[in-house]
Amino acid sequence: MGLAMFFRLALAASSAMLVSCRPSIPDAHSPQLLKRQDVPPPKPNGPILGWTYVGCFTDIASSRTLVGDVILEHNLTPATCTQFCQGTAVEPKGFNFAGLEFTSECYCDFNIQGTATQVEDAECDFPCAGDDTLNCGGFGRVSVFTNGGLPPTNEATVGSWSFEGCHTDAVDGNGRTLLERFDIPTGVTVESCTAQCAATGFNITGLEFGQECWCGSSFLFPNTTAPLGDCSMACKADHTEFCGASSRLSVYVNSPPIVNTTSVDLPPVATSTLDTTTAASLTLVESTDAPTTTADISATALPTAAEPTIITEGKAL
Repeated sequence: MGLAMFFRLALAASSAMLVSCRPSIPDAHSPQLLKRQDVPPPKPNGPILGWTYVGCFTDIASSRTLVGDVILEHNLTPATCTQFCQGTAVEPKGFNFAGLEFTSECYCDFNIQGTATQVEDAECDFPCAGDDTLNCGGFGRVSVFTNGGLPPTNEATVGSWSFEGCHTDAVDGNGRTLLERFDIPTGVTVESCTAQCAATGFNITGLEFGQECWCGSSFLFPNTTAPLGDCSMACKADHTEFCGASSRLSVYVNSPPIVNTTSVDLPPVATSTLDTTTAASLTLVESTDAPTTTADISATALPTAAEPTIITEGKAL
């Protein structure tokens, strides 16, 4: 075979390869058959039914992202942690959030604390102690799941008390923002704490760290206002309400009912009318020097000791 023929055959072969590798352009009006995509089955150690992944969040020991129950589990997986935070029919916990950290730590809460920051999912890359194919947070990172439960809220009003906002407490070298702390045996809620403060004569209520009740008549330090999201801890006695957080007070102020001070027009007081003829000869004198007897009194009403006595012609009436 000559050299020219060899190159012709090589060129023909390369052209055929280019044609075969060129993607076909389907007609715009012709139906297309798509290859079936196999959906991977759920992993057996993933979160339990009803729980979904939220994201990766920062977490430090001094300011936890989830501050409810905690457990160390040597076989931790998303399934065991979400089950722990949900509880059982016999012992329900009812937490809304579950977080896995550092391969074997499980945290629960009713709300993600305001000090947390969401970061890239890739930062939660530590394998779970119970299944190394799944991720369980990282160093200072927590993988968070939720069941979609409603978070706590700030009650706008409770009786005559109104929510005033979130305030700092015992920070920046200051002491306590409110003067008195009270223990409430039935548990601290917005209702029980405001009632305690009202009963002891205070008009400011502060709820802190999920279980502390503080009362006062004024803020002991100025400029204590904090971002509303800082007061993100649920009351331990009522998970539907916020009770401040660490060094944060959910503050309520008592606004007593306004007393109606509108004046009322009263009818004029009736007075007796004397005969004009008799009235012309009347003279007013001090009652202390005028002796009177029952027989001498002809007026229909008896004068009081503080009123002048009416006499005529030197004789008391």
